[in-house]
Amino acid sequence: MFFRRRIVSALDRERLLEMIDHERSSWASYAPYLDFFLRELRRTPALDPAAVPPDAITMNSHFALMDLGTDERISYTLVYPDEEARREGRISVASPMGVALLGARVGDDVFWHSADGLAAARVVRVHYQPEAATAHQLAVT
Repeated sequence: MFFRRRIVSALDRERLLEMIDHERSSWASYAPYLDFFLRELRRTPALDPAAVPPDAITMNSHFALMDLGTDERISYTLVYPDEEARREGRISVASPMGVALLGARVGDDVFWHSADGLAAARVVRVHYQPEAATAHQLAVT
């Protein structure tokens, strides 16, 4: 299955638009990807956090991917640029990989350009998603 429609919460969308404005002025940013990402975010309807499907990757989600070339599985967390730590599995949403992953759902295949060329992975599990965790906490109380 291919990733068809980006899913983003209203809160994430606002924070991401601010982040893109900041990152586009930075020499270390991924400017071409951010320009694409900005256009796409502006077109994407923002969902109420309670309406975000629990299997979608949102900001600060912890999830597992399967590399479509090697079948290797690895877990990551999608974070804002200032929290990125690749060795610890924290991927910046401003990176080509992060742009591809935001809003993807379990079962989606995602593609991005890496230093080694085109990369492809399948989302196999969302271990933690803030919107789902909040909804669960509200249901319990």
